[in-house]
Amino acid sequence: MDTNINKLVSSYLNWLKSNIIVKRINGHFEITTPFLDRYNDHLQIYIRNLDDERFLLTDDGYIISELKMSGLDLHSKKRREILEELLNGYHVKKNNYDELYVEAALADFPQKKHFLLQAMMAVDDMFLTTWKTVSGLFYEDVKNFLNINKIHYKSEVKIVGRTGFTHNFDFVIPSSKKTPERVLKAINNPVKEKVTNLLFSWDDTRPARKEESILYAVLNDSKKKISLDIVSALEEYKVKILRWSKRQDFVSELSA
Repeated sequence: MDTNINKLVSSYLNWLKSNIIVKRINGHFEITTPFLDRYNDHLQIYIRNLDDERFLLTDDGYIISELKMSGLDLHSKKRREILEELLNGYHVKKNNYDELYVEAALADFPQKKHFLLQAMMAVDDMFLTTWKTVSGLFYEDVKNFLNINKIHYKSEVKIVGRTGFTHNFDFVIPSSKKTPERVLKAINNPVKEKVTNLLFSWDDTRPARKEESILYAVLNDSKKKISLDIVSALEEYKVKILRWSKRQDFVSELSA
C-alpha cells in the first residue's frame, strides 16, 4: 500500500511538472496548467509583479465570466454567500471585474498558486452548468444532507501536508467510540484530474491525521454514471465511494 501511494505521489508531481507551460505576454506571465475545466480546456493563471517582492496571481476573470455565460446569476444573496464561503476556504478573493486572485510573496508563492487553482476548480465544479434546474451547489446539498440527518461535522477543514501545501477538505466527522474520524470531499464532476488531486491531498496530509481515518469521496452521479476508472482508482487506495444516489445507505455509518 505505501509503495503504491509513493508511486501515485511521484507520478502526480511528475505529471504536474511536465504539463505546465509558462509564457511571457505583455509583461505578464501566463501559466497553463494540466487541470481542465468542464469544457476540457486547460486552466490558466496570470502573474504580474506588484513590487520587487510581491506578485498578483489571477484567473483574469475566466471562471466567473464563463459561468455567467452558462446562465449563472450571482445576484441572489444565497449564491453570493455560497461563492464567498467557497473562496474564503481557499483564501482567494474576487474583485469587481470578477477576477479570482491572490497576492503572494516568493516564499509562499507555491501555496498561493495551489490555493488559486483549487479555488478555480472548486468554483467551476460546484457551480457547473445547471443553475436553471438546480437550486443549490452540490457542496450545499451535501451539507444539507448532513444537517437533515443530524450528523455532526466540521466544515472547510484545512490540513497542512508534508509538502508544506495546505489542503482543504469539505467536512470532517469526529471519531466516536464506535467509528474513526471520517473525512468527506464533495466532487460534483468526478473526472480523473479531480480524483487524482484528491488522492494526492489525502496522502500528503496522512502524517497530520490519525491512521484509522477514513476518506469518503462524495460523488455526484445524478447526471452521469461514474466511470469504472474512477471507481477502480478510489477503491485501490481504500477510499470509500459515496454515490449521491445512494446517500441514504450511508446515514448509519456517518452518524455512528
